[in-house]
Amino acid sequence: MKLLTGKKRKIAVLITSGLGDSLLFVPLLKELKRKQFNITCIFYTKHDNDCLFDPGLVDTKVSVTSRFSLLMYAARNFRHFSNFYINQFGKGSIIRLAAQVCSRRITQTCHNEENKGSSKRKKQVIDDLSDAEQNLHLLYSESNSKIKNINSFYLPDPQAGHRAQNNFIKEGLPYFIIQVSSGNNTTPFKNWPIPNWLILIEKLCRTYTNYEFIIVGDSTEKIYIQDFESLGHLNCKVLIGKTTVKEIFDLAAGSIGYIGLDSGIMHMAVALQKKTFTIFGASNEKLYGYGVLDPVNHKVITSNIRCRPCSSWKNPNTSRVSNPMLCPDFACLSLIEPGLVFEQVTLHFGL
Repeated sequence: MKLLTGKKRKIAVLITSGLGDSLLFVPLLKELKRKQFNITCIFYTKHDNDCLFDPGLVDTKVSVTSRFSLLMYAARNFRHFSNFYINQFGKGSIIRLAAQVCSRRITQTCHNEENKGSSKRKKQVIDDLSDAEQNLHLLYSESNSKIKNINSFYLPDPQAGHRAQNNFIKEGLPYFIIQVSSGNNTTPFKNWPIPNWLILIEKLCRTYTNYEFIIVGDSTEKIYIQDFESLGHLNCKVLIGKTTVKEIFDLAAGSIGYIGLDSGIMHMAVALQKKTFTIFGASNEKLYGYGVLDPVNHKVITSNIRCRPCSSWKNPNTSRVSNPMLCPDFACLSLIEPGLVFEQVTLHFGL
């Protein structure tokens, strides 16, 4: 393979989103690395996502926390990059200006109405591409952006977490990680009712005493701590709000698998080659899930309701509500019974 010159091989990838959406860049980053580009990831986000991207995937990591610091970074690196990749979450005039200052060309995911600017290489939104494939489309044609192997999502060193000191698991029992809320606890259309989680986890703990069930989450989910601690099972640990992103990474790496929702921790578990069991509500499992690509290891459960999925940045189902936050009953989640989930979890993980 003939390499471009050093200057032409310098690529910037802007990440503006949360943990899960950041990990959906992994297939693109792996392809850029395979082509021996020099990759700078610019994390323009309040989340600590950068800790998951090691030198095997990214050459340089840059964290910017404000519009001013983003512009200052761009000014210090005037025309440094040959291309600047931005997906659908990287919107706004400040982002466009920063990209124009520090790169020679911008490649960005665009809807038809956003096709403006001569310096931008437009990559159209493709309806049947998943979000990870849409990111890969920034580099490839539509036909070459289809992901056919789950390996594309694996981090370069997926066993790294096993070598980390684990300060939370001391008994040595095999364990699952569970997340009972998603979207920083602000997306009820993703979240299975907490009373259902209490029924499920109580039954899992009581039935499978030779396993531990570790409930994780961020500080926005602390309101649920008392509920799960009140179950009183020694094999249930509640670590909500007590871990960093890196510590959750280590926990996921040492676990049997993930039980939960469409969340960043689900994507982390997949990147670490762990089995997952995911309840999908209003979000689209074809855009964000892994059940179609690898149904043996990644089980997705949904309710058979005609109005879902209504939460999507492209082609949402608006037959019932135009905004998933306005749903009167979140029936796509409330109709999923704890007994069914328990049976499916047992089957999926071979308990």
